[in-house]
Amino acid sequence: MKNLLKKENTMKIIIIVAGIIGIIGLFLPYEKSIGSHKNYLKEYPDTTYLEEVNYTNKDVINISILENFKVYSYSINHNEGSSFIKTEAIINVIITITMIISIILILLFAILNKKVLTIIFDIVLAISSILMNYDIVSRGVIPSSKYTYGISYYLYIILAIIILVSNIILIIQNKKAKKKNN
Repeated sequence: MKNLLKKENTMKIIIIVAGIIGIIGLFLPYEKSIGSHKNYLKEYPDTTYLEEVNYTNKDVINISILENFKVYSYSINHNEGSSFIKTEAIINVIITITMIISIILILLFAILNKKVLTIIFDIVLAISSILMNYDIVSRGVIPSSKYTYGISYYLYIILAIIILVSNIILIIQNKKAKKKNN
């Protein structure tokens, strides 16, 4: 019994740590500048890159999910009449908010031992991550001559797999413990 509790606590800790890493990942590079573009950004770090959201060149050497969110949020109301840009911005804002909420709910439900709810929001996290990655690649933002994949591009699929496997192990362990006690 003691061994089972230790394994259960280990799996729960793995899920919680994965959720914390998920929150940290929102600030890590999703897009990384490369080549001559990166050299230019580093050479002129204080030059304005995107005035509308107060980004200088040093701010866009590596771009996080939250920095992209800021640009998309701005674009919703400032799209120069382009319904495509507005639609694209709305879609990305929704995907980003979905990712953030799912990470928070995964953490909450893991702490509360709500395995099924943790799995549901883990699946939501995986789907939103896949959609975000598909969108940015399909628009040619990355990979391009200026930017390539950052760590956060890969991070959420890996975290979703870790969380799912850990939850499945927890469920199996609990079923075995119930059979053993009966």
